[in-house]
Amino acid sequence: MASQKKPNLVFIVPDEFRAQAMGFRREDPVITPNMDALAGESLAFHRAYSNSPVCSPYRGILFTGKYPYENGVITNCNSASPDCYLREDALCLSDILSRNGYRCGYIGKWHLEHPREKDYPYLPPRRADGKIWDAYTPRERRHGFDFWHSYGCCDNHFEPHYWESDEDVKDCIHVKQWAPEHETDVAVEYIQNADASKPFALFLAHNPPHMPFEMVPDKYLELYKDKSPEELLNRPNVRENHTAAESVQQYFAAISGLDEQLGRVLKAIDEKGIRDDTIVVYTSDHGEMMGSHGLMHKNVYHDEAFQVPLLIRYPGKILPRETDMLISTIDLMPTLLTVMGLKEAIPGDIRGKNAGEEILQNRDGNIPFAIYHHTYRSRGFTDSKYTFVVHHEKDDMALPMEAVLFDNEADPFQMDDLAPRNPELVREFCGRLLEMLTECADPFAETVRKFRG
Repeated sequence: MASQKKPNLVFIVPDEFRAQAMGFRREDPVITPNMDALAGESLAFHRAYSNSPVCSPYRGILFTGKYPYENGVITNCNSASPDCYLREDALCLSDILSRNGYRCGYIGKWHLEHPREKDYPYLPPRRADGKIWDAYTPRERRHGFDFWHSYGCCDNHFEPHYWESDEDVKDCIHVKQWAPEHETDVAVEYIQNADASKPFALFLAHNPPHMPFEMVPDKYLELYKDKSPEELLNRPNVRENHTAAESVQQYFAAISGLDEQLGRVLKAIDEKGIRDDTIVVYTSDHGEMMGSHGLMHKNVYHDEAFQVPLLIRYPGKILPRETDMLISTIDLMPTLLTVMGLKEAIPGDIRGKNAGEEILQNRDGNIPFAIYHHTYRSRGFTDSKYTFVVHHEKDDMALPMEAVLFDNEADPFQMDDLAPRNPELVREFCGRLLEMLTECADPFAETVRKFRG
C-alpha cells in the first residue's frame, strides 16, 4: 500500500501499568512477548514520566498539553469533585487531529467527565466511599472523537459497560467479557474497517491492570501459579505489604493478558497492510507501587508510580532503539503532532516541550526535567540524575512541609533520602523547582518560595 501523507495513530494506554513491568527491561519477572517484540521495533523509553500519576489528571494533561491547575482536571473525576472535568472549550489533541482530516476513535476508559445528577439513575451505584465514579459523556463533549465506545470510570473488569457513538445515557451497552479482550475486539474491527482514503487516530484505553486486581482470567493467572510473592516482588525496596503479596500474581497476570491483546492489535495492523503508515504508541497513565517502600497504588513520587512505559513505533521513520532521554506526559502532544507532520497545528499556549524533530532525526530530545504534580499537596521534578519533591508531611495539609531528594544514579531504588542531611542542597533544589513552577505559572510556586525561605 502506498504511504499516506498523514500517518495513522494507534495510541494504547492501559491504567496503572508500571514501567518496570515490561519484560524487555529485565526488572519485574513478567511474561510480555508481544510487548518485548514491539519494543525491539520501537523507540523504547526508559525515563518516561506521568506528571500527575493518577487517572483523570494524566488524561487531562495528555489531551490538553497543560497542567491540571490550567486544564481544570486537578484530581479524579467523580461526584465529590463536581468542578473537576475536561472543559468543553479545551483544545485537545483529538480536536486538532479531527480538524486536520483524521477520523478519531476512543475505546475504553475516559474518566474526564463529572457525573451529572440527572444521569445518576443510569450510572453504577455509589461505591463504598459514597461517591459516584462513572459518568456519561455527551457527543458535544467528546472533543473530535467521531467513534465512541467508552465509559467514564468503572472497575468491573468482567462485566464492563459502554456508551457508543450515537447513544444516550439510557442506552448503555453491558458486556460479559474481560474488558481488555472486548475492547480489543472493537479496536480490531475498527482497524479492519478503516477507510484507507482517510487517516485515523484510535485511542485504546484499558482499565486493567488497575484494581480490583483479582478480576483477571484464569488462563493468565496460570502463567504465575508456581511463582511465590517473594519471587515476583523482586525489587530491593519492597517492604512488607500484605496487599502486594496477595495481589502481585494477579497484577502480573493482567499485564500478560494485556500483552496478548497488544499482539492482536499489531496483527490487525499488519493484516490491514498499514504497518508502515501507522504510528503505534504504548504507554500508561501511571504506575503501581506494588509493595515498593511498603506502599500500594499511585500518586507517589517514587519511580514505581511516577515512571510509565513508553514505546513509539513508526517503521521507516523512527529507528528502533532504547533511550534514556527524558520525556513526560506534558510533552506528548507537541512531540506526537510533530512526528505526525502537524507541527504547525501545535497550540501556542501549551506547556510541553517538543522532542518530535529530534526523534525523527533519531537523536535524543533535550527535555531537561519532568515536573511531578500532586493536586494541592506537593510539587517536584526529576532530571537526568535526581528526583526532588516538596510535600506536606505524610500528605496531611495540617502538617509542615518537608523535602525528599534522591540521587537516581547512585540510588536507583530511591532508598536513601539525601534531604535531611543536605539542607544547602535542598535549598538549591528548591530554587530550581521554583524557577520551573514560575515559568509555567503554577500557583504552588508561592508555597515553594515560603518553604525555601
